Amino acid sequence: MMDNLNFDEPIGSVAVSPRDNSLLLVKALGTHTLQLTLDIHVPKAPEAGRVLVLETSLQAPHGNGMPIALAASNATLALRPDQRTDHKFTYTLTNAQLRALEENRSGDLRLEITVRAVLPQAAAGLHPGSTDIRLYLTVAESSWKRQLEGLGPSLAVEMSVPFPAADEPRREAVQYLLSAQSRLRGAPDIDGALLDVRRTLEYIRENSGWAPALLQEAVRAVHEGGALGRDVQGAGEAGQWRPAQGRRHQGVHLHP
Repeated sequence: MMDNLNFDEPIGSVAVSPRDNSLLLVKALGTHTLQLTLDIHVPKAPEAGRVLVLETSLQAPHGNGMPIALAASNATLALRPDQRTDHKFTYTLTNAQLRALEENRSGDLRLEITVRAVLPQAAAGLHPGSTDIRLYLTVAESSWKRQLEGLGPSLAVEMSVPFPAADEPRREAVQYLLSAQSRLRGAPDIDGALLDVRRTLEYIRENSGWAPALLQEAVRAVHEGGALGRDVQGAGEAGQWRPAQGRRHQGVHLHP
């Protein structure tokens, strides 16, 4: 069943619907993407012009409140009157967003997409924008779990470690992280990468004056080759350092 994006008469409506089983989770560098194909049936009225712009917003239902926005994806399509076409929309998601989806999922994965359309070449005197519609997507739990498993170690944990922004020697910690990342390219040197991560954490502990229990546990876990340390193997695909703003500190982000 297709939903209609309604325009002023005599244009009529653009019908859209998500294609069955087209939602695909794809691993990318440092992020992941959800790909979804929408089937589109455009009006035959010449007043519509020759260009159709579709604006979509991916959302996740959250309890009994308003859906939470995840990502947006837009497309500009050539308008072929009274024809059916399709387009693959891509939504970029972070590890944190995927983990949040999992934490809030109960059974099948449910998502929502808000869609609106614009006809920038619509005839004079006609409003170029459409009404909004909301599409509802359901992905079977078994299918979603298979797709998550396909991400492998690139879907792991993220830890933010506060570190003084004005301390120039922080570069030493960054170099350790870059070394760990390089060790995981090609033939991975897991033990060497773990050693560099441990050096990073120990350097922060010894030089920042900030050593809470979480940091102590992280150092010990990496030292012992525990689960937290072994998860760092995903850093070869998604590891990076970037500054994180805070009241008193920036942060070193470890993205295993």
